[in-house]
Amino acid sequence: MKCYFLLVLSILLKSSIISCHQRLDLERFIEWNKLDFQFPSTKLRNEAIAHGLFVVENAFPIDVDVDYRGSVDRSRIFVTIPRFSEGIPVTLGYLTEKSKNDFMIKPYPDYSWHSSHGTDCDGITSVVRTAIDDCNQLYVLDTGIIGETKKCPPQLLVFNLVDDSLVRRYKFPDSQYTESSLFITPVVDVKDSSPNGKCADAKVYIADVTGFSLIVYDTLTDKSWKIQNKLFYPYPEFGTFTIAGESFDLMDGIFGLALSPKQFSNDDNNNAIYEFLNRPYERFLYFHSLASGVESVVSLNLLNNHEIWEHDSESEPRAFKSIGTRTIQTAAQAMDKNGNLYFVTMYPLALVCWDSLTRYSPENIRILVENDQTLQFASGLKIVENLRGMEELWVVTNRLQKIWTETINFNETNFRIQHRGIRELLGNRSRCNGRPIRSDFIFPAFGSFQG
Repeated sequence: MKCYFLLVLSILLKSSIISCHQRLDLERFIEWNKLDFQFPSTKLRNEAIAHGLFVVENAFPIDVDVDYRGSVDRSRIFVTIPRFSEGIPVTLGYLTEKSKNDFMIKPYPDYSWHSSHGTDCDGITSVVRTAIDDCNQLYVLDTGIIGETKKCPPQLLVFNLVDDSLVRRYKFPDSQYTESSLFITPVVDVKDSSPNGKCADAKVYIADVTGFSLIVYDTLTDKSWKIQNKLFYPYPEFGTFTIAGESFDLMDGIFGLALSPKQFSNDDNNNAIYEFLNRPYERFLYFHSLASGVESVVSLNLLNNHEIWEHDSESEPRAFKSIGTRTIQTAAQAMDKNGNLYFVTMYPLALVCWDSLTRYSPENIRILVENDQTLQFASGLKIVENLRGMEELWVVTNRLQKIWTETINFNETNFRIQHRGIRELLGNRSRCNGRPIRSDFIFPAFGSFQG
């Protein structure tokens, strides 16, 4: 594990700031042609292969998260591998060193949680994304689905990352999901976080990508409620994706979620979003559908009031606001403590940012990193705080277009985990900056997306 810890240490101690005039790229943490997993024994590994429970070609990463755990030598990089098909031995794990500069995925919290493959609904069936809160807890959103078969009800598991014990399990009522539902993205807001709080009052906001709904779970009451709105649906004209010259169709709904900061680090009173909504400062959930070019926003105060939604999940339809368009699709997103929103566009293949103190428009969406090879479908993106209190951006890419079109070549690099400090990305500034996405790029007409 020595090389792994030295690699993490190099991230934490990096102090140089890249000039905004230099060409910037993300740092590669790990690259894979194909994934590999750590089994408790060679016997179990061979049995999994023999019974079709480990088919290496079926496994691809979707999400990444980082647990610094108070010291470098205890830090962990989490990865999710959803069971979108059979043959996935582990659906949630963390990186462990296989050889120099190569890692395999160790099951979390251990192999027994994954080995039933959906026959034991008290285990973990399939995880698309996770979230880590301010209280060092890992939120695991289990879809309960393998392939297209619903094995178990969707559930939320919360683990204490200090000792990896399960501290909470919540199985969602069947009235809050349909046969087509897929719970994929959780974001967490803790009201009473450490060091002074008890970490007991939290809300978890969950995207149901194919049920076109938002689920809110309240840890205080141990209850959840379902919310529906027309902005959660896909837009047909955005249903064809073209990445690195390959096209596929996917009509996914609400997908990317991001919470606004608890408070901005400056006292700027000219926040365009709040002026647009004609409200004083409050917190918001930013969201978009995958098959969409529209970014939208809704007040957390509204989402958190369960009485509004108890009898009508479509209440307050016009309280959800579309704030602007990108004219191109994006997947995962995250917002930093200064209110800058980060995401990767499908075309150009670029990590971009938007300052929420400005209007949401192509002129204000700024390119930070552009790379046609390493940014092919960023399915997971997180902003985490390292041991020095500095924010970092972590992203996992998986060349989904090649998986979808069955053109993936396992002799090539297909999966990447990359990272960069927010200060470096922004050129030592607090606000999003870079060249406007429109300055030297013309978006293609929708006609060019036809497969």
